[in-house]
Formats: sequence, structure tokens, C-alpha cells
Amino acid sequence: MVFLVKANAIWRVPLILLWTAVMACLSMALSLLDRTGRYQHWCARTWSRFIVWVSRVRVEIQGLEKLDRSKAYILVANHLSMFDHWAFLTWLPFQFRFAAKASLFRIPFLGWHLRRAGNIAVDPQNHRQTLRGFQHAARRIEEGISFVIYPEGRRTSGDTVAPFKRGSLLLARYASAPIVPVTIIGAHRRLARGSILISPGSMQMIIHSPMEFENYQDLDLEVLANTIRNTILNSYQQVS
Repeated sequence: MVFLVKANAIWRVPLILLWTAVMACLSMALSLLDRTGRYQHWCARTWSRFIVWVSRVRVEIQGLEKLDRSKAYILVANHLSMFDHWAFLTWLPFQFRFAAKASLFRIPFLGWHLRRAGNIAVDPQNHRQTLRGFQHAARRIEEGISFVIYPEGRRTSGDTVAPFKRGSLLLARYASAPIVPVTIIGAHRRLARGSILISPGSMQMIIHSPMEFENYQDLDLEVLANTIRNTILNSYQQVS
């Protein structure tokens, strides 16, 4: 029985890898025609929707009505799985980019797409490069492009919400943008950190009310990080 379950899960992996290569190549080609990243974002959405569909994962999303499509936000979420990215790309109905680990930008196909689409690399070992990325992202936010960040710095095992790195919230300060806490629940049960076995089922994404810049601009970054984390942690503990 265990063998059958694993075999049922593993067949999806080569299909997803092939689809990733196809859509990344298409994204690269389209980037020659459009440097705004909008075509690449369409590729990423199409890529993600197929993965969610073939994985038989149902995303239960709450609070989407709290977001104004005409505004740009910094969406701050806990991080459990690659399904976090795919859920954002499948469900958020506007243009956005990721602040992602620098190591992802070195992966063939995926990294090429990330860079050409306008996502920014975050490298804890290279603060100057990360700062330049934040400054570039702030300019894109002024143009109406939202950003998703994961202040924990890495995927967790799902036991709790890890402490937030306050430096990741510098992007919000640079951009003077509203912050939207997002709680993700159950994604690690669909695809655990370090595993390639996808388990069909459900996960949840809870979008909380935006925090306007004037309401947090005077807060110390440590206090701001803890405030956002507590919002996410409280809903995580109530539902998970």
C-alpha cells in the first residue's frame, strides 16, 4: 500500500519538471517582447494553475475581498511549502512579484524566469545586493506591482510560525506600501520541505486586513515584525 501511494505521488514529479521547463522557456522568450514582466507573470500563473490541478490540491482562500486590485501591497506570509508560491500565483488577481531566496535564482529554467520576470533575490550573506533589490522593488511598487515576502527566511515544518527576520520588512519602509499579513495553513501536508512526494488534499490561505503605512511607519522594525507575526500566528494556531 505504501509503495502504491508513493508511486501515485512520484509520477507527478517528471510531469511538473517538464512543464516547468516549457513555461520557463516561454517566459524567457516573451521577456524579449515585454520587459515589464507582465507576460512572464501570465506564464507563472499558467504554470502554477496546472501544478495545483495535476496535484489535486484544493486551496481554500479567505479575505481576498479585502484587497483593492488598483493598489500595490507587501504581502507577508509564513512559509511552509512550494505550494505557497503556487497558491499565490493561482489566486491573487493582480500583478505581483516575489522576494525569493538567492539560491532559487541559480536553478536552471526557474531561476532564469525569476530574474527576467522582475522578482528580487534576497541573500542574507550579501546585504548590499539585497538592499539594492529592495530599492528596485520599491520603484516597482510605485508602478503598481505588489510583492510577496516570507520573513521566516525558509520553509518550516509546520509546527509553528518561526520568528520573522526584521530586515525583510525594510522593503515596506522603502516603498511606504500597505502590509498585508497572510496565514498559510496545511501546505506542508501537500508537499513537505525536502520531499518530492505530493499529497492531494486541501490547504488554506487567510488574507488579513491591510496595515496602512501611516499606521506602522513609526514602529521599530522588530516591533513591526512581531506584530505581523502575531497576527499570522494567532490564526495559524486557531485553524491548524
